[in-house]
Amino acid sequence: METRKPIVETLMKRDGITRSEATAIKREATEELIEILESGGGYEDACEICEDYFGLEPDYLDELLPF
Repeated sequence: METRKPIVETLMKRDGITRSEATAIKREATEELIEILESGGGYEDACEICEDYFGLEPDYLDELLPF
């Protein structure tokens, strides 16, 4: 079974962006996820972040969770 690469690595390779740019995108997505969770948003709302920010499946959501 192939292991999934971290979001930053995936974005860098797929989109040809720098680590700094990929990290900034991940940080922005994490901040939005925290806002969603704090405002009582549900799982579906949280999963949309991976699609909206990264164009990826919600499998990557665990990397954004602050806990």
